[in-house]
Amino acid sequence: MVAKRILANRYELIRKIGSGGMAVVYQAYDTSLDRTVAIKLLRDEYADDPDFTRRFQKEAQAVARLSHQNIVNIYDFGESDGVAYLVMEYIEGSTLKELIAQNGPLPVGQVIDYGIQLCYGMAQAHDHDIVHKDIKPHNIMVDHNHTVKITDFGIAQAMNNLTITHNKGILGSAHYFSPEQARGDMVDFETDIYSLGIVLYEMLTGKVPFTGENPVSVALKHMQEKPQSLTQQRPDVPQALERIIFKALEKKPMYRFKSMQEMADALIGLQLYLEEKGYFQNEPVLTAAEKNYVEPQDLETDMMTRKKSYSREQLNDHTRVMDYESIRETDRDGKRRGTRKTNRKNVLILVIGAITLFLGTMWIVQAVMGSDEVAVPDLQNKTVLEAEKLLSDVSLKILVEDEIHDDTIEKGYIISQLPKADTKVKEGREITVIVSLGSSETAVPDLKGKTEQEARIALENEGLSLGTVTLVTDTSHPPGVVVYQSVETGTTVKSGITVDVMLNDPNTEQEPATTTVPYLTGKTLEEALRALEAAKLQSGAVTQVSSTEYAYNYVVSQQAAAGSSVSEGTAVAFSVSTGPGPQKSAQFDLIIPKDGRVVVTLTDAVGTSVLYQKDCAAGERLEQSFLYHGSGTVTITCNGEEIWSKVYES
Repeated sequence: MVAKRILANRYELIRKIGSGGMAVVYQAYDTSLDRTVAIKLLRDEYADDPDFTRRFQKEAQAVARLSHQNIVNIYDFGESDGVAYLVMEYIEGSTLKELIAQNGPLPVGQVIDYGIQLCYGMAQAHDHDIVHKDIKPHNIMVDHNHTVKITDFGIAQAMNNLTITHNKGILGSAHYFSPEQARGDMVDFETDIYSLGIVLYEMLTGKVPFTGENPVSVALKHMQEKPQSLTQQRPDVPQALERIIFKALEKKPMYRFKSMQEMADALIGLQLYLEEKGYFQNEPVLTAAEKNYVEPQDLETDMMTRKKSYSREQLNDHTRVMDYESIRETDRDGKRRGTRKTNRKNVLILVIGAITLFLGTMWIVQAVMGSDEVAVPDLQNKTVLEAEKLLSDVSLKILVEDEIHDDTIEKGYIISQLPKADTKVKEGREITVIVSLGSSETAVPDLKGKTEQEARIALENEGLSLGTVTLVTDTSHPPGVVVYQSVETGTTVKSGITVDVMLNDPNTEQEPATTTVPYLTGKTLEEALRALEAAKLQSGAVTQVSSTEYAYNYVVSQQAAAGSSVSEGTAVAFSVSTGPGPQKSAQFDLIIPKDGRVVVTLTDAVGTSVLYQKDCAAGERLEQSFLYHGSGTVTITCNGEEIWSKVYES
């Protein structure tokens, strides 16, 4: 029987339920609190990095303070046997990725409902200054009540300094990267908004907007291409929902929603509008494939309850003006859907719409015919905040058109403006500015170990370019990666220069990596297998042998000598004891209660044997030492009747 693995003398690992590039997740049992939990163990290559582990635990502390129904709770974290772990809430359900894979595109109402929940969960994290940085369906759990819960905060926060170009562990997330992540820039809350837009897009279409042959090509599309229209792929998607998602997918963070709460309000307003128009009456609440996942009536009740909850809790203090009228749908025969009888809410919406239309019309008339002209202030060498105040004082607005490097203007200050200073313009006009990114000098990135395409992107991210690529043969490095660069890493240079590299020929046969054979003799079978796995070795033939030196299931000998150097993946054969194991000594001491024939027998791992037999008189003392294998049982009879018995443990 395989021994159970216990962490911190408390958590019993039950089964593996997931894995990623940086961690493995297990279902586990908390023996102290009598509950099922999920435990995430960092992989060995990260466990050996004390800096990574320290940042991981620091961020885990921050996330553990979050408490929200749409965030997977973190109960505990620590270190056991040199491996950092997180103890989290165990969710009975599946990931959103699995749900999409099983059912394909989800109903529009379900997508909006999930989107609102995700916005609320992320708004809670952002309120605590926590940026997830890795929002994707794989990190979103859906339970049996269709409550969505976001996970993987601790791991994501620990990746502050990682980018697409130098960590293979996050390349799998490239489909959900924001453009700023793909460029390797510093990220903020807006990057989570972009990734959530990708998730909503995938829920509606069953696929991500950008795909490619490798993560690098996908990252380039995030920076350069627009996603395909949702309404063209799926006619039942309201145009207003497409606008919400595409606003979240703006390339520049400044053009996205200002916060997760703002995005939630937009989705809630759309949800209420569609419900008012009867949009959800003909939409299937549940797909056929989901019937084994949750009862339809439960989902319908749960979704309608949440809609009413949003209406009361979120919209009482907000009036949102959106062009929802443009999303009126037509029936299959081309006719407009019939409107329901006007109720008080319809009247209120019409009144608000009329007031909004009136005020908007008056504003346009005033802007065209009656607004005053003002002089544009001089914004050059001002910060954006200073410029905003100057413009606001004269009823003008600012629009940051671009950010570029400038060797004379400090970073964050305005280089130029249009219209120019002192130009007369109408009140309310936007003044376009270009902001400096500071000196064009930059540090040359480390290109060694990168592919040619990855090196090109790393250089372009710093305003540099890839020069001559020379193929060389170097068996000590992987094929197809940079082994030398003409300008050393960290050197400060002017932007625009080229960096030449030497690339290891893709056809180069790499020298096999070596490892050290661990000491297996004296370990249990399970311990030996774990030691081989940690050393990147395979288990060879396991031979069972009898042994009086080693107990049952312990390694007696190994084929490859401990401490020797072999190629990774080598199979190491070893022998395991079937017993009986080493002998132990014991003794018994007994006063015979009556006259008769006394027989003493021993039963142990070897079998049953007679230790003593003779006629004895009542009151006679019987004392004897003996040896036994494993555990032993001594039984004493007098005239065939048992008068004493004792078990001696191994």
